[in-house]
Amino acid sequence: MSTVLIVEDEPHIRRMISIALKVEGFIAKEALNVREGLAIALREKPALIILDLGLPDGEGKEILTRVRQTSSVPILVLSARHSEDDKVDLLMAGANDYVSKPFSIKELVARIKVLLRDIMPVIPDAERIRHFQDLTLDLNSGVLVLGSAQVSLTPKELLLMDILTREVGVFVNQTVLIRTIWGIHNSEDTHYVRVLVSHLRKKLSTLSKDQFAIETSAGHGYRFLFKQSE
Repeated sequence: MSTVLIVEDEPHIRRMISIALKVEGFIAKEALNVREGLAIALREKPALIILDLGLPDGEGKEILTRVRQTSSVPILVLSARHSEDDKVDLLMAGANDYVSKPFSIKELVARIKVLLRDIMPVIPDAERIRHFQDLTLDLNSGVLVLGSAQVSLTPKELLLMDILTREVGVFVNQTVLIRTIWGIHNSEDTHYVRVLVSHLRKKLSTLSKDQFAIETSAGHGYRFLFKQSE
């Protein structure tokens, strides 16, 4: 799988991009400043770098300049700066693409795929099937299976289940879920995620009412739990 380095100081944006990339089969590495970003870029040689310009310890352009001295790795700049001169300057300095904030996560992922289309690996089907004791999540066919019973998931239900089961038992922030599934412009409308979680819970309950659950915690978000048999 291709590794993508995300250099971004805003935790919610960094997390949102990371989850979206993992859903697409990438390995996401995160850095929150110039020092960390340079260290990871030079040490791990990612397949692509997503680079914010305004970082706590300096300008993201420092990373662009340093990396371009030794590597042709695709670099996608992410910034709130909208000046045409800024964009031209960064592209001339070696950036491969430029995305302005606020942005759509779907568009960002599409741009990443375009930059990597010649080297993007095919994800084996086996890596898209997850087992939790008797429960199976098949990301290829979009179904949840428990014994002889199964339920089909809508694309958004499948994406939500995919995100929550990547780290079972770990809360995922509500804002991150909304931005990842619907795009950054819907980040303030919590109704979207509440409805989607409700629909997914109903489908899970048709398989079992006590083996697993989606838990909600104010201030923390949502997490998927697989309950151990007593």
